Amino acid sequence: MNNDIVHEMGYVALATRLKRISDKMTHSTRLMYNKLNIDIEPNWYLVLIIVEKTPNISVMEIAKNLNFTHQSVITMTTKMVNRDYLHISKGTKDKRKTIFNLTSKAIKILPEISEIWETGKDVIYQLLNGDTSITKYLEILESNLNEKSFGERIINKLK
Repeated sequence: MNNDIVHEMGYVALATRLKRISDKMTHSTRLMYNKLNIDIEPNWYLVLIIVEKTPNISVMEIAKNLNFTHQSVITMTTKMVNRDYLHISKGTKDKRKTIFNLTSKAIKILPEISEIWETGKDVIYQLLNGDTSITKYLEILESNLNEKSFGERIINKLK
């Protein structure tokens, strides 16, 4: 018997289902990169694109663009620097500011990674059976959570 309590709970387990889907996609993408002998992590593509479009970009600007925490961007970019995909420097005016640019290794691999992600876009469309309306609902969810957190909303309802 294969009971999936998360599935049975429906929308109540939304965060868990989103995490589960994210984990499956991330794990599968990591395996794909390994099979293709590409030494990057699944979430690096977005950083590479942002740095390509905006040379001399700071950690804070990357975090703002991705709506990630400063710490998660530091963790990710540190790994990218260590694997020679990003060059790090300090700001000219503010030496506390960390600035990123692409390395030659990153510039060389970007076309291949871009092709993979374009193909991935088609695969996601197929996985959704051509119905991308989920993005509208995710935008509503994110917007509402930006206004007031899930935990705050529960506390307000309990009062």
